[in-house]
Amino acid sequence: MKTWLCVVTVGVAASAAVLAGRLARAEPEAELKPTIISGKQVALKADLAGSVFRDVNLGGAEFENVNLGKARLHDVNLGDATISAANLSGAHFKHIGPPPDAAGKQDPQQPVTFEEATLRGSTFRKVDLSGVKVLDCDLKGMTIDGVPVTDMIAAYKKAQQ
Repeated sequence: MKTWLCVVTVGVAASAAVLAGRLARAEPEAELKPTIISGKQVALKADLAGSVFRDVNLGGAEFENVNLGKARLHDVNLGDATISAANLSGAHFKHIGPPPDAAGKQDPQQPVTFEEATLRGSTFRKVDLSGVKVLDCDLKGMTIDGVPVTDMIAAYKKAQQ
């Protein structure tokens, strides 16, 4: 009887250890449970680091003094959004614009405005800049395909005389 009781105790302890190990290795997202179903919410001085938002409508939401450092935004609609006083240092923008249709054609998007921005040292690669207007900007050191823009403007103005 003592042997049987000892075997059962060891078996229960081993099962508990295996279960605890599985729970410790669970995906972090699996440990999170939905807490907001719908409706307007207010989060003041909240630490939501590591939170996951999927299939969420935040249309008309306001964010002020929010740290989104190292956040990953994918398949996000920022149409008609206003972003001001933002630090974009090291940000990477890719596949910007309306999604292509079934034939792979991408419709033009509404114009985007950058105003009072510092984009010094930035790179634009494989970007459709057709119809772009550059007004009252510091172009020192800016190049297009390796040619200084200030030289291009000077040559253009000289040819216009």
